[in-house]
Amino acid sequence: MEADDRGDDPPREALIASIVGELQGLSLASDRIGAAFAARQDLHQTDFRALTAITRAEREGDPLTGRRLADELRLSQAAVSYLVDRLAASGHVWREPDPRDGRRTLLHIGGRGRQVAAAFFGPLSVTHEAALAPYSAAELELCLRFLADVNGALSSFGDELPH
Repeated sequence: MEADDRGDDPPREALIASIVGELQGLSLASDRIGAAFAARQDLHQTDFRALTAITRAEREGDPLTGRRLADELRLSQAAVSYLVDRLAASGHVWREPDPRDGRRTLLHIGGRGRQVAAAFFGPLSVTHEAALAPYSAAELELCLRFLADVNGALSSFGDELPH
């Protein structure tokens, strides 16, 4: 007999609805934290989104170009150029010529960007560690797979939306 048919486990639809609710809560909490960081750094919310995208790409070993950042943020290249100029002037970002194509530049988080991010997000990292401490490596791998699948689905959905 299936677990859903026994009556003592929540139905699949209810579990999915609960997961979606938790993901929405995660999104709202992340937005609030990002807005607080941006406000403390006298940055626009879009600047924070750019810093997040640049950080993520660097972590994955594939630094963004201005064009890819524009695509990621769904902004014009001119708007991203202005945004990157502001972030570079404040020390949050630096540019490097792309060794594979000298016509392009790669974007990196600057020393000031790393410093203020560590000061602000360091306590959040400790909070994450504490929240995840009870989970085994196998459970964390399952969580990682789940989040990757959900992020992939959200990205695909977002890519289909009109600009």
